[in-house]
Amino acid sequence: MVRYLLFRVRKLLVPVLCFLWFLGCVPLDQATTNLNTPSYPKKLQFENHVYEENIKTVRLYPIQNSYDDVIQPAVLSIQSQRNLILEFDQLFGDFQSYYARLIHCDADWGKSRLSDSDILVQFNDFPITEYQYSFGTSIPYVHYEWIVPHVKRTGNYLIKVYREGNEADLILTRRFMIYDNQLQIDATVGFSQGIVERDLNQQINFSIRYPDLNIRNPLEEINVVIRQNKRWDNALHKLPPTSVKEDLRTIEYQYFNLENNFLGGNEFRYFDLRSLNILGQNIASIDRSENRVDVFLLKDELNINRGHGTFQDINGEYVIGNLETDPATITSDYAFVHFFLESPPRSEAVFILGALSDWQYNNDNLMTYDNELNGYTQTMLLKQGWYNFIYYLPENEDAYHFEGSYFQTENLYEVLVYYRPIGALADQLVGYSNIIHNRRP
Repeated sequence: MVRYLLFRVRKLLVPVLCFLWFLGCVPLDQATTNLNTPSYPKKLQFENHVYEENIKTVRLYPIQNSYDDVIQPAVLSIQSQRNLILEFDQLFGDFQSYYARLIHCDADWGKSRLSDSDILVQFNDFPITEYQYSFGTSIPYVHYEWIVPHVKRTGNYLIKVYREGNEADLILTRRFMIYDNQLQIDATVGFSQGIVERDLNQQINFSIRYPDLNIRNPLEEINVVIRQNKRWDNALHKLPPTSVKEDLRTIEYQYFNLENNFLGGNEFRYFDLRSLNILGQNIASIDRSENRVDVFLLKDELNINRGHGTFQDINGEYVIGNLETDPATITSDYAFVHFFLESPPRSEAVFILGALSDWQYNNDNLMTYDNELNGYTQTMLLKQGWYNFIYYLPENEDAYHFEGSYFQTENLYEVLVYYRPIGALADQLVGYSNIIHNRRP
């Protein structure tokens, strides 16, 4: 405990000293300007990506007037009258004029051959005009919202947000999918066929019935993708069929060599950051100054020693919330959240993983080993809310070393079926189904 207290003092002291040195060397107005200065070149990534450090809390989800809208997949039926909404915060500075553009993509997330007029009725250059300034926060920000327009074609889409007048000055990109169920997906989650993996993995068996589609060559024309908890980093792609029953117009995917297996993982760790005045769950302390809030989480240890968790989680997501003031979108503050995982050092990189890191691996969520503390540390700037996360080893076969992996774990699975007839310009998303395995009441 003494070492952890020293760690907290050191974590607070170093940024303060650096900030004082920064003010002494750089005029404040110049320092503020630099936060929004675009850096070039910015290479377009066909994935969920943020191109500037002051862009935070990017969310894309369907508007369904439900309490859990924000954690739902960014997937809609083309027949739906509902829309997707994009939200994000720009820390510091005043309103900036941002524009959005839609790019139609193939099943592998490369740009398709469809033109703008193939996918949209409107001109494909949308100003983002809905914005609000934060108030009462130690870190000021501008909150932006944009309603995604309806499209004419199914498939994968990428939202590209950029500064007005310069498409190369990228701000963020986000993926979403539009489907038209022209076939039926029968999917179940069961035990793995592997003897060793039976208690660790979850196996997705499924079949496709296509009474109204003229599929001539399933191997060439059908592409199946399965993802777990909205993740792309461990998604399964291009699963080949195990049998085709043309008389029944059915394609089966029943594997015996773990091709359709996911590690079940464990229920996610969590912390409650909805208040900065009282300690929420799994928060050890809160330190506030005029321009900064530091939140220290309770020390974490290996979950595998505790077995499978029985608490209810939100499958790696987070929900912005504020117990003191409304609306949470513009009154919730940003805090420097300090993570500490007690563990011997490992040869592989350790990451804090979840929607809070966009399910990606970079320096923002890469942990550093502290020999004095005998554990891993990292600090992330996060908006107030309820958060799920795990400690993850992507370079290790035992990726859930710190968490454990269990068949009983609740997970969301999505099955996406793409169809591309011979000679077609793009992939169509003709089937979508989702399953929550072992849903908690």
